[in-house]
Amino acid sequence: MKKLLFILFLSFVCTSIHAQVKANSPSTPVYNNGDSYGYYIDEIPGAVSYTWSVVGPSGGALIWPAWDTAIDITFSKRGMYDVICTVEMDSGPDQLYALSVDVYEE
Repeated sequence: MKKLLFILFLSFVCTSIHAQVKANSPSTPVYNNGDSYGYYIDEIPGAVSYTWSVVGPSGGALIWPAWDTAIDITFSKRGMYDVICTVEMDSGPDQLYALSVDVYEE
């Protein structure tokens, strides 16, 4: 029983370490020119839902949901943004994952 609990704990820790918000095109600069940019998170075992939000300059981002684990964002103001995915787990507290995005003026 202890081995099973340890394996489950290790599996959870490894999943949490590798889960993160990622950009579809990580080497592409992000501009506030009306283009949309894709972001995603790998599916997490035991997740019930994925809720996306953006924190940054007021009114500077519009989220276009593609599906639970992916979104597109259109930025209208330059500045630093945090793209956040809140993952509701079936057994346990919600988990937050984020990626900082620097948006440039074109």
